[in-house]
Amino acid sequence: SSRLRVKWEGRRSATADWMLARFEQTLARFRPDLVIVAGVFGVPLDYYRVLHGLPQRPLIAGLVGDRFPPDNKARADGCDRLYFTDTRFFQDAEQAGFTASNRYLPLAVDPEQFQPGDTLRDPQLLFVASRTGFRESTVRGLHEPARVIGTDWSALANQGFHHVQNRKIGRGALIRLYQRHQAVLNVRNEANVEHGLNQRSFEPLACGAVVLNDHLVDLPRCFEPGREILVYHNADELNDLVARLRREPEFATRIAEAGRQRVLAEHTYAHRVIFILNDMGILPSVRRTS
Repeated sequence: SSRLRVKWEGRRSATADWMLARFEQTLARFRPDLVIVAGVFGVPLDYYRVLHGLPQRPLIAGLVGDRFPPDNKARADGCDRLYFTDTRFFQDAEQAGFTASNRYLPLAVDPEQFQPGDTLRDPQLLFVASRTGFRESTVRGLHEPARVIGTDWSALANQGFHHVQNRKIGRGALIRLYQRHQAVLNVRNEANVEHGLNQRSFEPLACGAVVLNDHLVDLPRCFEPGREILVYHNADELNDLVARLRREPEFATRIAEAGRQRVLAEHTYAHRVIFILNDMGILPSVRRTS
């Protein structure tokens, strides 16, 4: 019934009295030591007020994965610590006057969901993402046709060179594509990030595909370029890498396996949760595990 009520009331339901009451009841029943807020700046302030009003307040960790407006100081400071997926956000937070302490914490992957399949891999380059101007210019610079799936690619589809499916797909279909293709293109969303990696830097690797990633300042923090992930700075470098992967399938296999092992060793959601628990002082004895 509550789901129907949310659907009926739409976005207004987030701050409705009945929804806030449910939140308070859940907190009272569960009594958490830590609350992790995903999407800090999309959460209504009412929820932060509820948390800060508890007699035994839990610690609040905020996850920030996209650029944020500078006028959200109240939400940022409602957290005890912010975890940024992009090192550029440290500068943005300082300029906005945020007082909450912060750390770098990249995105991660669920290895139970994203894992290799048992089918032969298609050598055609795969790119699954919504269109942006930067992404389209990168794809148009490819010399070989790629398979492109996502929203707002109608202009590219009309051109006829690339194999385009101008639509969203579900997680299951995405995983199957990563399992069936040899290499996955990654191009940042220039509106959301500056230096940080997105999910396409991690999920295809977990599925055993090679990732061709645009150059990002934060990338060496997570992977060894040239050994675990392939990095391009321009169209010429990208096309050279695509051609080499086609010529040398053993090179593709070697890079993909090294990247997958790095993901399993350091970049799962379990690693991220353990890091936060240790960093917040909740489980100081917990070690990083694979």
